[in-house]
Amino acid sequence: MTRTPFRLAASLSLAVVAAPASASLERSELLSYDRSDGCELSIASAGKAMMLNARGLIPGEVYRFALTNGDMKPIVFAGFADSRGGLIQYYILFRLNRDGGTVRVSIAAARCSLAAQADWDRSIITIR
Repeated sequence: MTRTPFRLAASLSLAVVAAPASASLERSELLSYDRSDGCELSIASAGKAMMLNARGLIPGEVYRFALTNGDMKPIVFAGFADSRGGLIQYYILFRLNRDGGTVRVSIAAARCSLAAQADWDRSIITIR
């Protein structure tokens, strides 16, 4: 039987997961925060994932979400604010051959634009 070598890509990093507005990370630590025109964006972590939480949008409002983590290809998509004018995304860090970096998040909507960033370090916990 011939075996084909299996090689992972040098920098896998996509892991953004939508979550219901009531979801939260227990004992999470606030890493970064931005507020503008009645809207808020926060990045929090409990050590295994980042919770990206925006509030103050208009229910059903279209927003543009962008996330980068170092030199990776940005994760960009559009969505709609939930019925309470918010959104929650979880970002699980997985960068091969990387011990740390900076995650940058931006949310742009009709009445506000928000941006926040947080450093992470795999050698201490997963995210710091």
